[in-house]
Amino acid sequence: MPGSGSDVSTVEGMTDLGVITRGHVLAATAECDRLGTEQFLSHYGYGRAREYLLVLNDRDYDSKAIVGVAHRYAAGRALDSEEFSGGRSGAAKLLRDLGFDVSGPDDSGHFGADDDEPWREAADLDLEEARVAWARAARDSLADVARGYRAVITYKELAALVQERTRIRTSQLPQHWLGDVLARVAVECAERQEPNLSSLCVNALGSVGEGYAVAVGKATGEVPEDGDLHAADQRLECYRFHKAVRLPEDGGTASLTPRLAASRARARKVAREAVPVNTCPTCFMAIPATGVCDNCG
Repeated sequence: MPGSGSDVSTVEGMTDLGVITRGHVLAATAECDRLGTEQFLSHYGYGRAREYLLVLNDRDYDSKAIVGVAHRYAAGRALDSEEFSGGRSGAAKLLRDLGFDVSGPDDSGHFGADDDEPWREAADLDLEEARVAWARAARDSLADVARGYRAVITYKELAALVQERTRIRTSQLPQHWLGDVLARVAVECAERQEPNLSSLCVNALGSVGEGYAVAVGKATGEVPEDGDLHAADQRLECYRFHKAVRLPEDGGTASLTPRLAASRARARKVAREAVPVNTCPTCFMAIPATGVCDNCG
C-alpha cells in the first residue's frame, strides 16, 4: 500500500529495502532536485540508470540512486550501489510497490519479459532459448556491476538475478548451466572487442574458478595460465570501459578480490614455513646462501 514500507525481497545476500516508505523516496527526490542530478549521483557514488527510471512530476530520476539515498532517510545510512539490486526485483519493484511510476524495459522486451509475465520453466523450453535469454540478461547485469569500481557479483547472486530478469527459472544448480552462460558473455565481449564482463563473476572464495580460463580460451583462442590474474586485469578494463563510479583519477589498479588475495597470501606463508632450513651440523645455526657457516667457517 502506498505510504507504507514495502515487502520487497532482494537477491539473497543483499540489503533488505523494506524499511523504505514513500515519504523516504520523496525526500530523496527532493534532495536530488536541490543538488542537481549529476552532483547527486556523484556525491553518493552512483552511475546513471540504464533502464529503470522513476517518473515523478514530469521528471525522470535514476531509480537505484533514489532508493539508495531513500535508505539514508529511513535508516540513517545511504546504500552503496553494490548492496542491492536496481532491477525488477530490487529498486524498481520497491518503487512500484510504493505506488510510483517506474519505466522499465521497452515493448521489444529487452529481457524477454515484464514484471507481470508469469514464470516459465527452463525444462519446458528449448535449451538454446533459455541459455540465450540468460546470457543477454547476464551481460546487462554484469555491465551494471562494472559501473562500481572494484565491484563483483557471486555466481549465486548472478544466477538468481538472470532468472529474475528473464522470468525463466530452473531447478538445476548454477554449476550445471551458469558456466555456459558466462562463456557466451565472454565470446560476445571478444566479438565486440570489449573487456570480458564474465571476469566480474566470482565464487564464494572470490575466485573466478577453473571454468573462467576455459571460457577465455573459447572466446580468444588463448587459455590464461592464471585465470584469476587474467580476470583481475579484465575487471579493471571493465571498470574503465563502463566508467565506474569512484574510479581513481589515475585509472585504478588491477587486483584480486580481497578474499582471494588473503587466501593466496596465507598459502605463500605456509609454503615458506614448510621449506626446511639448512643448518650447520656442528653449531646448528642456519647456513647463509654462501653455503658456508658464519660460525664454523
